[in-house]
Amino acid sequence: MTLAVGIFDLFTYGIPGALHLSLIIYVLARLNIIDLAGLASAPSVLQVVGAAVASYLLGQLAYPLSALLDKVAPRWNWSVDHARLEFVARVPESRERAFVRTDPSLLLAAVELHDKEAAGEITRLQGVALLLRNSALALVFALVVAVIELVLGPARLPAGGCAALLLVSLIAAIRHGRRVRHWDRLKTLEICFWIPDIDDRVDSTHR
Repeated sequence: MTLAVGIFDLFTYGIPGALHLSLIIYVLARLNIIDLAGLASAPSVLQVVGAAVASYLLGQLAYPLSALLDKVAPRWNWSVDHARLEFVARVPESRERAFVRTDPSLLLAAVELHDKEAAGEITRLQGVALLLRNSALALVFALVVAVIELVLGPARLPAGGCAALLLVSLIAAIRHGRRVRHWDRLKTLEICFWIPDIDDRVDSTHR
């Protein structure tokens, strides 16, 4: 359980926060506010611990903005209802079952009680989806920096290439993040289909 939570935190906060930290260091270095050589001369243990803590904190701070970006981004989105409709179309005998209409978070709790290993697979998919979603915000900031470099910087050709790559990466991160989120909802429904008495338990919670 500790390992699963650690991996989830790494995907959700650590890696996106590291992207933000790298961009901040790059901007500060370009503005001659910090000395990269002096920063690199610090003890390696201090560098690793400092980078890990800073990345995690930046990931936490950026999380609300990442969620906002996910809401205002173009609609390549799949809702919970899309997952239910696809699952019922693939498994028609589940159409009248109560668990299909239940909140996904409650279904995940049921999977955790039934099979922790299967729940870990769903959590992994959720972590990947959040990794892509939260990394998209860092890619937006990086794209802005690349555009500024393209307009004002001396190396316009590399800056233009970076801007194009960042734009493609941003679109891919948003789209694939939403696709993985759709997959984790489908996986939850698929596993719940095989949990004994889940419909009776769901009905009892609604009474």
